[in-house]
Amino acid sequence: MNTLLAYIQFIFMGFIIYGSVITFGDTSTNTSLSGIFAPILAWFSGTGLRASFNGDNKSQRQGSIFMTIIILALSYLWINASGYWYIANGIEISGKNLLVISFFIGFLSTTKTISQIKKY
Repeated sequence: MNTLLAYIQFIFMGFIIYGSVITFGDTSTNTSLSGIFAPILAWFSGTGLRASFNGDNKSQRQGSIFMTIIILALSYLWINASGYWYIANGIEISGKNLLVISFFIGFLSTTKTISQIKKY
């Protein structure tokens, strides 16, 4: 199951990068870069939030929730300001919806074994 979740994340990130790279030259550089980095930030915040729920330390959990909110807000503001739309091969997704999809893919595909800190 872990390899399936890893493949889903890998394929999704490939689609995000592909859809943004084909916009270079048609739109501004800021718009293209927001299409690459804002969904990756949303995915990262979803992964971090899920990993914090698997932890035992209350202060780390609170800090992780705080950082998740900050990173999601930054990625939302960036993609909203640029007006990015994912348009590739007949698929059209607004940038805001892409952030939601990225967040939930990161949140749902993070397992407990991935998020545990190994003690040697």
